[in-house]
Amino acid sequence: MIQYQTETIEKQLQQIADMLVLNGTLTECPGLVHGKMGISIFFFHYAKFTANELFADYAMDVIGKMLDQIHVNSSADYEKGVAGIGMGFNYLIRNSFLLADDDIFEDFDARMRRAVMCEQCSDFSLYGGLTGYGRYWISRLCYRAPEVWARESLSYITDQIENKFNTITLEEKTDVVYFLSDLRQISGFEKRSSELIEQFLMIRGAQTSNKTKLYEKQISNLDMEKAPTDMGLLNGYAGEGMLRLTALDETNMSWVNLL
Repeated sequence: MIQYQTETIEKQLQQIADMLVLNGTLTECPGLVHGKMGISIFFFHYAKFTANELFADYAMDVIGKMLDQIHVNSSADYEKGVAGIGMGFNYLIRNSFLLADDDIFEDFDARMRRAVMCEQCSDFSLYGGLTGYGRYWISRLCYRAPEVWARESLSYITDQIENKFNTITLEEKTDVVYFLSDLRQISGFEKRSSELIEQFLMIRGAQTSNKTKLYEKQISNLDMEKAPTDMGLLNGYAGEGMLRLTALDETNMSWVNLL
């Protein structure tokens, strides 16, 4: 990368970090997509980029404030609630920013189990509905303790998709296909997931797009003239920061899959 471009991006990153330090713990939303969970992810990566552990300490402060907001009846959804927060923790653990904490996930698992099995949900979208719950449970399959709950929950979600196939909206169908594509990689779910995907793809408009390629296009046109709309990962300061770290080859694009 040309030197002046690197310097410009690093300066923008500093501005983004300053903005998030001022607003991170004050951000009302605890969630992954728009709130504290996404902000903490940026700061762990930024701490690694700057070799300054103070930013990692601040990320832990943000997480602490977020956990103070979580209770037994917190929203389960992916966008602002427990499903997305759990996925954020899973991302931080897989990237060696945090150690696994069974106590935290025990509470998350109980909340997500209740959301799937006990609370009626007719929304199949990623951010607000059952496919978001499903993404959470897919991430939990790699741990032995919650595996039974995970498989039961995923089976129930698949049942709901099949039983309510004709009521799922066109926008939801795209999220459902993404979910089923991930699910068919798991032993025991391959055949049924593949059959449902075929049914959805026969419907005009049930399409998928490559999120990573969409964000790669944004990297080539980093523009800070237009201020982000919030602090989070999706169209927010944390997301703008992650895009710039990616442009500097300081992180890969795996974080995009959280969105």
